[in-house]
Amino acid sequence: MSHRAAQTWAVVLLSIGLALIPAAFAESVVRRSSTGEPQTLDPQLWTYGQDGNLAQDLFQGLTTLDSRANVVPGQAESWTVSTDGRRYTFRLRPNLEWSDGKTLTSADFLWSLRRIFDPKTVSPAVALLYVIRNGKAVNQGRLPVTALGVAAPDPRTLVIELEHPAPYLLDLLVHRAFPVPRHVVEKYGRQWTRPEHIVSNGAFVFGEWRPGSHVRLLRNPRFHEAASVRLDAIHHVPIEDPKNAVVRYRAGELDVVVTLPSDQIDDIRRQFGSQLRLVTQLGLEYLAFNTRRGATADTRVRRALSMAIDRELIVVRITRAGEPPAYCVVPQGVLNYPTRGCADFEKMEPTQRLAAARRLLAAAGYGPSRPLTLRFRVNNSDTQRKIALAVSSMWQPLGVKVELIGSEMKAHQQALAQGDFDVARGAWYGEDRDALSFLRLLDGRAPALNISGFDNAEYKALLDQADNSADLAERAAFLQKAEALAMREQPIAPIHVYVSRRLVSPRVSGWVDNPRGLHLNRYLAVR
Repeated sequence: MSHRAAQTWAVVLLSIGLALIPAAFAESVVRRSSTGEPQTLDPQLWTYGQDGNLAQDLFQGLTTLDSRANVVPGQAESWTVSTDGRRYTFRLRPNLEWSDGKTLTSADFLWSLRRIFDPKTVSPAVALLYVIRNGKAVNQGRLPVTALGVAAPDPRTLVIELEHPAPYLLDLLVHRAFPVPRHVVEKYGRQWTRPEHIVSNGAFVFGEWRPGSHVRLLRNPRFHEAASVRLDAIHHVPIEDPKNAVVRYRAGELDVVVTLPSDQIDDIRRQFGSQLRLVTQLGLEYLAFNTRRGATADTRVRRALSMAIDRELIVVRITRAGEPPAYCVVPQGVLNYPTRGCADFEKMEPTQRLAAARRLLAAAGYGPSRPLTLRFRVNNSDTQRKIALAVSSMWQPLGVKVELIGSEMKAHQQALAQGDFDVARGAWYGEDRDALSFLRLLDGRAPALNISGFDNAEYKALLDQADNSADLAERAAFLQKAEALAMREQPIAPIHVYVSRRLVSPRVSGWVDNPRGLHLNRYLAVR
C-alpha cells in the first residue's frame, strides 16, 4: 500500500471512529415535563407534586414503590409487625451510603423522623404521620422530640411504635419519611439544599437547576441498586401551559408530558395513538372555599355555590378524558372503604339544585339587591381557566359576580397558603390507598393540606375515632361519617376524579400505567 493510500485509509478509519463515539458514549436521559418550578428540595418540606417528584428521585425512605406503584422494600430490606399492629421493626440493608460516601444507618432515620416532628421544622404534612406514638404531642411542643415513638437499637434496626394500628403506614413511609443527612443539615441549616451542599440517598443526585429551563438530576453511583438504574440523567422541565408541553413533545424536546390540554385530547389521540396514556387515578380536582372569612365562611353560601356546579358538563365539554364527576372527598379505588359519604344533592336534577341554591343564598342575605362577589384564584393552565370560566357562568343565574385571578403555579400556591382567595382551584393525589389520605385535606390540624381552613371539632373527633379503631369496618364507618359531615358543610366542592393524561415517547421503556399515577424514574430507560 502506498503512503498516500495509507493516509487515506487512516482518515477513513478516524472518521468512522469519531462517528461511533457519540453512539458509544451518548448520555441516556429522559426529559419529562413538570407542573412548575420547584419550591423546595428538602424532602421533608414538600407539599406540591413537582417537589414530590424530585424528592422521590433524590431520596429513598424505608419503603419505596415498584414500577406498578406497589409498596416494596426501600432502604429497609425487610420488616416485621407486632400482632397488635402497633410496632414495626425495620431491618436496613447493609452498607448503605449517602451520596457523599458517608455511611447511612438507622441513626439517620431516627434523627430525620425527629426532625419532621420538631415544631421548628414546620413540615407541612407532618399530621399525616401523627400515627407514630407521641407524634402529635411532639409536633405541638408538648413533649421533646426524644419522646417520639422511634428507636434505633443498632445501626441496622429501626423500630417505630404507633398510637394505633395503621394499615397505611408502609405507604406513608414511601412519601413522608425520607431521611436527610444530619451532617449536612446541621452544618448548613436551611441552606443545606443549595446545589453546592445537597446530599441525598436516592437513585439520583442533584446536578443543576436552571430556572425556566430544567432541573437536572444525575445517576447516583452510591445508590444501593445503582446497577439497575439505566438512566444517566433526568431532566424535570417546568411547563405550566400544557399546550406548550405538547408543542415541545412534538418537536422531540420532551420524552414524557404529564399534563395535556383538554381541547386537544382527540387530536393528540389521532396523532400519537398509543403514546397517549389515559388512566383513572386516585386523585381529586376540587374548588376550595375560604372558610376563615368573607361570604364563603357561611355554610349556606358554600352549599349554594357547590350545588350550582354542573360537574357532568365540565367533564364532557372541558376535561374530555373520561373523568368521573365527583360529589365526594374520597374517590373510588381506596382500600377498606366500602361506603362513601357523598354530597346529599348528588342525585338532584340540575333545576332542583339551582332552585335550592337560590334559596340558600337568599337566606344568607344575597340576591339582586346585594349580589355576591367572589375572588376566584386559578393557576395559569388553559384547562383550569376554562373550568373556572364555566363555573363562573354557572353561578351567574344566582347573581354571583366573579373576579378571576390567574397566576403562575408558585404564586398561586403562595396565595393559597396565605388564604388570599374566596374560591381557589385545588388538587390532590392520595398519599396512599386509604380514605384518610383524602379526608386529611379538611383536618384543621393539617393547615398546609387544608387549603379551605375548615376546622370542625366533630369532624376531627370522627377522624380520631377512626384512628383509634383497630377494626377496619368500624374505622370505615367513622371515616364515612366524617366525609358525609364535610359534604354537608362543603368547605370544598369536588369537581372530578383525575384521569392522568400522559404522553410517553416510544423511546422510553419501563413506563407502567397504574391508578396512583406514580412513576419512579429509576425504572425508566431510553431505547
